[in-house]
Amino acid sequence: MKRRLAGSAVAGMVAASLLLTACSSDGEGDEGAAAPIEGADGAGEATSEPEPEETAEDPTPEDDDIDRPEIRLPEDLNLIFDKPEVEEADEAAVLVDAEWQVKSIYEVISYHDVEGSSVSFYTQGQALLENMEMLDRILERGITTSGEIRYYDYEVNILPGEAAVLTYCRDFTGSVTHDFSTREVVQEADPDALPTRYVARLEKGDQGVWQTVEEELERESSQCL
Repeated sequence: MKRRLAGSAVAGMVAASLLLTACSSDGEGDEGAAAPIEGADGAGEATSEPEPEETAEDPTPEDDDIDRPEIRLPEDLNLIFDKPEVEEADEAAVLVDAEWQVKSIYEVISYHDVEGSSVSFYTQGQALLENMEMLDRILERGITTSGEIRYYDYEVNILPGEAAVLTYCRDFTGSVTHDFSTREVVQEADPDALPTRYVARLEKGDQGVWQTVEEELERESSQCL
């Protein structure tokens, strides 16, 4: 059964960003460039050249004492996060929370379960509003995704005032779009799809979680090739 987000659900979840397009390369939800994110110029200057490393499944920060919601993803969806090794604790925490933010979005796409989602735990501000609108469109269309999606080329820039700018790329050449109810393939994987580059602003919330509050994206980005 298709489930559409009620207006109260959108308003009540105070925050989000377009952390992905509508499951694959159809680009739904990508229209409209966001205003430049403060601190984005020079993002990543505080870090060394990243060395990609595939992380363990379902990583969590060690000893941060944060009560995080459980996130479930289906076996036919493989999200790969090639994050760099970093020495600074804040940089490491930004990378982990940004990964969980992506997973929280795909949990809704995978199960069409809005009430049980943890999107607002990792996303706030304008980013949450945009993400919930994007998810609303996906649920209304009755689609979901499977296959492999890889996130890579991360750079972190910690800003004053417990804020950070994070840039990264997304390769979705291995993702497949399905009808949620029938599992019929709506769009096959496109091996020629060009990657998307994201610039996100994160702020440290009261619980110590780095929450995505703004995000802009560049589709078919030459900076990700």
